[in-house]
Amino acid sequence: MYYYDKKKVGCIMENQIGIAKIKGKKITIGGNKEVIRAINELSRFGLITFSRQIKFKSTEYTVCFFKPTIDMRNMYNLGNELLVVSCWDGMNDFKSRMKDFIDYMLVTNNEFKNRLDKVTCFVVDGDENVVKKVKADRIENPDARLIVPFSVGELIKGFDKDKLSNRMREFLYEKDLFGIAVPLKNDTLFFGKDRTNIISELYAMYKQGEEGGLFGLRRIGKTSILNLLKLRIAEADGVAIYIDCSGCHHFRWYELLKNIIKRIIKEYSEEKSQNGNVVLKEVWNREISEQRYNEKNAVDSFTDDIKLLYEMFGKKRILLILDEIESIGYSTSPSKWWKDENDALYFWQAIRALIQTNDEYMSFVVAGVNPMCVEIQSINNIDNPIFGMINPIYTSLFEYEDIKNMVSSIGGRLGISFEDSVYAKMMEDYGGHPFLIRQVCSQINRDLNARKVIRPTKISIYSYNLKCDEYRQGMTSVIEQILGVITNYYPSEFELLKKLALDGRNAFKKELALGEKGIQHLVGYCIIKKVDGEYFIRIKSIEEYIKNKFVYDSTLNKQKDKRARINIRRDSIEEKLRSIILFSLQSKYGRKAKEQLISIVDKTTTDVTQKTKMLNAPSLKSAIEELYLSQIKIVMEKDWKSYSMIFPDKSKFEAYMDILNRSRTVGAHTRSVSSDDEILYGVAFEFFENSLIEY
Repeated sequence: MYYYDKKKVGCIMENQIGIAKIKGKKITIGGNKEVIRAINELSRFGLITFSRQIKFKSTEYTVCFFKPTIDMRNMYNLGNELLVVSCWDGMNDFKSRMKDFIDYMLVTNNEFKNRLDKVTCFVVDGDENVVKKVKADRIENPDARLIVPFSVGELIKGFDKDKLSNRMREFLYEKDLFGIAVPLKNDTLFFGKDRTNIISELYAMYKQGEEGGLFGLRRIGKTSILNLLKLRIAEADGVAIYIDCSGCHHFRWYELLKNIIKRIIKEYSEEKSQNGNVVLKEVWNREISEQRYNEKNAVDSFTDDIKLLYEMFGKKRILLILDEIESIGYSTSPSKWWKDENDALYFWQAIRALIQTNDEYMSFVVAGVNPMCVEIQSINNIDNPIFGMINPIYTSLFEYEDIKNMVSSIGGRLGISFEDSVYAKMMEDYGGHPFLIRQVCSQINRDLNARKVIRPTKISIYSYNLKCDEYRQGMTSVIEQILGVITNYYPSEFELLKKLALDGRNAFKKELALGEKGIQHLVGYCIIKKVDGEYFIRIKSIEEYIKNKFVYDSTLNKQKDKRARINIRRDSIEEKLRSIILFSLQSKYGRKAKEQLISIVDKTTTDVTQKTKMLNAPSLKSAIEELYLSQIKIVMEKDWKSYSMIFPDKSKFEAYMDILNRSRTVGAHTRSVSSDDEILYGVAFEFFENSLIEY
């Protein structure tokens, strides 16, 4: 009796090698004899399932699809089939043509893109230095594409399994895909179900002639979403222009309108793979001069030019994507004509006038960290043209499944897997912020490289917990950048965030006099979340940062706690002041430093035993420990030049030193600590803590 083992047969099919056959005949491999021989050698490690000659930008490429064996696929987390691009001299135009062609095959070309691995591909080229050139380009242009290069010559000479394994490890495991910090330009490493929905929502708005707004925290992935929106529009033969406004605030409003027209013409005057098949149907002959785009004529000229472009594109609506919108926003721009004057008003009046004339011509999407441009009702007492015109979409944080999908997918490419509990811990620590999580994983990857751990390897929850505090500390600068949006633009909401972190939920809810409107941006940015009527900070690393940085800002009710905090802060400041005095005296007087110190403070205290104690002190440090706080002030004033770099304002130093000294009375239980005391001492303490932060 014959038994059909599906699992065994499936495994055999997955491990086929050689050249695929159609109706019993091997498929034809294109290219010259050497390229054909090289592809045949490559087929010893997998199955060549497809081959075709494709001409792109006047260069002809041999395209093959390589189906890796199941072991190879599992080892490097590869897709079902890999793109193999072959050319005899493709490295001569590697950056300008071959990489564009690879993007065309994996991103733009709808015939193949869903069939092939989006991240990894092979390049087989006649250039003997192909490996060096790809490696150099990888350093110069870090992106999400993993290109594994082979020269035709080395494949023909013989390429065994060990050589292939080493090459794969060199170009897959050694590239830190987690550490890529630039916005994505395709969906190669794009994750997050909600983000895909945002792209669809913005695309639908574009198709309907509606305006959109996308906002979110720093490093949350807004620009990647916009890039993929532009790509989606290109695939549908639409027209979209992306403008980073951080480089536009030096323009006046009428100059920016002119620049937008120029950018559209330049980008669509020649065929580019990222623009799909859409190009201007004829040469642009209309003059774009300063005369047409001055303050008087700019609005009419812009309207006329957009109408003409609309016709030249075959009546396709133009989507204007304005990223980093706060750079040209009223009250948020770094340039005075946008920030304080009326450039934002005139710019948006021009855009709105055009759209109201005919929404078929153009629509727009604004994006940035700050939605204030659509929230303020007026600009210099004149109605804001886009107030209420847009319902902002906030870029949300990842959920658990998104984190698991992202980390496991990228990690698999690098030979790293994770226990499920690690994903949950990352969710807890970083609240689903994708950039923070990728940076932590990047550090894990670097640690593995430093320890020369053999891959594939698995990260346990134990090993993650051992270093999670170190990882969190490494994220401090990014967390400060993220919180900068709140502190700079919404300080009252930041104070509420501090209240929640430092004083707890009950104290926080008492402060919500305006209801959720008072924390609308904290909620929108997903920093705060409400569950069953209770608020909590979603990103634990942000909560820990606030607790550490503003440790002295929490509200205390008991006198003993208030005194304890005063004593702790004052003692810490005193210790630092004694340290800088020690360094200064040693540097200036050397062995005679103790003698000089005793001379400076002689007869400055009623303590008759102090001088003897200082003379008998075994070291300068011990002698300095005998000083009273008032004497520390005297020592520093005697040699003010040595300390003026730390405390540029001498009058403030003197005043706050007196307050510092007076704080001893409340710390010593001689009287109760009033609210005024807390404020006064807090100001003095903060002055010294900020000045001595490096000590």
